[in-house]
Amino acid sequence: MDEDEEENSINTQSFTDTGYCEEARDPHANTFAHLVVYKRRWWILFVFCFCGFTQGLLWDTFSPLLDSMLIAYNWTDAFVASLVACSDGGFVIMAFPLMYLVETRDLRMGMILASSLLVLGMASWNIALLTNQHWLFAIGSLCNGITSCISTAAAPLLSATWFPATERITATAFSAASVSLGSGLAFITGPYIAGNEVTADEVKNKNDFRPEFVADLRSGVQKVVYFDTAVAVMSIAMITIYFPPKPPRPPSKSQTVEREDFWQGLKHLVTNSQFWILNVAYNVPNGTINSWLPLVSASFLSLGVGEVTAGWIGFASLLSSCFGAVLVSVIADCFKRKMKLFLILFNFISMVLTGILMCIQLRLIEVPSNLLIPILYLLCITLAFVINGAVPLYYEFGCEIAYPVHEGLSCSFISVFSNLIGMIFFLLFQFPELADDTQWMLCTCFGTCVLSLPLILILKENFHRLDLEYSSDTHQDGINDGVTSSSTISDSCTRESCSSGSVARNSNDGILSATVTYS
Repeated sequence: MDEDEEENSINTQSFTDTGYCEEARDPHANTFAHLVVYKRRWWILFVFCFCGFTQGLLWDTFSPLLDSMLIAYNWTDAFVASLVACSDGGFVIMAFPLMYLVETRDLRMGMILASSLLVLGMASWNIALLTNQHWLFAIGSLCNGITSCISTAAAPLLSATWFPATERITATAFSAASVSLGSGLAFITGPYIAGNEVTADEVKNKNDFRPEFVADLRSGVQKVVYFDTAVAVMSIAMITIYFPPKPPRPPSKSQTVEREDFWQGLKHLVTNSQFWILNVAYNVPNGTINSWLPLVSASFLSLGVGEVTAGWIGFASLLSSCFGAVLVSVIADCFKRKMKLFLILFNFISMVLTGILMCIQLRLIEVPSNLLIPILYLLCITLAFVINGAVPLYYEFGCEIAYPVHEGLSCSFISVFSNLIGMIFFLLFQFPELADDTQWMLCTCFGTCVLSLPLILILKENFHRLDLEYSSDTHQDGINDGVTSSSTISDSCTRESCSSGSVARNSNDGILSATVTYS
């Protein structure tokens, strides 16, 4: 630790509940437990974000290349949508088993498994491009969806494990933003690496091209998949090199409290009405709109928007998502008990924006042709900012409502329904009339925003975990306002006995205090 480390002493519960502090188990120990915030948490967050970035990049590999795939591999809009549905299905099926693994083992094990599945999925896609076996494309998409169980649902778990309460929302935001950044970058790297610009008119005449042009398109798609494969290999290498399961000591009070086990926690979530209200209010609009964003090229085809332009719109929108998630979370970390107000405001703005986009596509609002593209940029960028800027708030609010349920389980529960809605959204493309006329997509997005707003209004604000972090039940034995030096505490705390779920006490029956150290 640095010589100028900062130490602030606070009262806390027994660390033996979570296995962080072995010295608290020794009844003859003359030491006390510390809350430590490690500098290495930023490396852990970076590695986690890189895995999320990779998963997002692979998730949207083919969406920006939709027109190229239609010509080079005779794909259809329905098949592209079914690949994304496979990813969502993998998440829905494996989310709870993977989170059970993380709870019973550790987060490192989950991360290694997730990154291994990314590499396996890329291997399937590489073989599929050479053999044109569609079922291999589906296997690769399924692996990617299973990976998102960790990269998406485990973000609040990582922030709670490594970060203090004052940084949790921001850490969750970076994790969520990394997935959006990867998805957004796919709209640029895909068309750029492929090197072939396909217009909407060329798709309509896809049977009239020379074999050489089709071969160039296939070569471009293969280059994109090779690039994605290299990124996936980098991800597993970084996790293998250094990604500890948890810090030696916890960073916050709430991490010292024993969580409910997996099955008790699952029962608690199922019977928690407030958690269900938040679940529906978040997933209905978010799952629909984030399923629509990767398919803007198909959605805006009726407006005459080409693949490259749609790709830039998608990239700008998802980049806006990253910026929105981080900016909003930094502000929300200063106003932790105003999350509901943020959610109401963002949902209302989303409803207005999707309504305008719907009217433009249905020709209810006439837009001059020279202004169409700038207006689409503006509306999509703003929509992505507000809808995804609220994602970390929903996750953290869900953890507050569900506490003391494990953060990973709470967010897995939320994310399962988000992916379930996304899977249903993409499976609608299996109906020919819906695959041919994509105007229903924006109508659905608008309807989900309308449905969500009253649910947020009736949601009760509960901050069980936050209340524990800022509890003021201090013991005034040589402690001034709950803050003192480490030497004062070590003198006053000679022996301790700990019991599960109780407060640790010294030989004089006083509450055991602990230091918070930034190292």
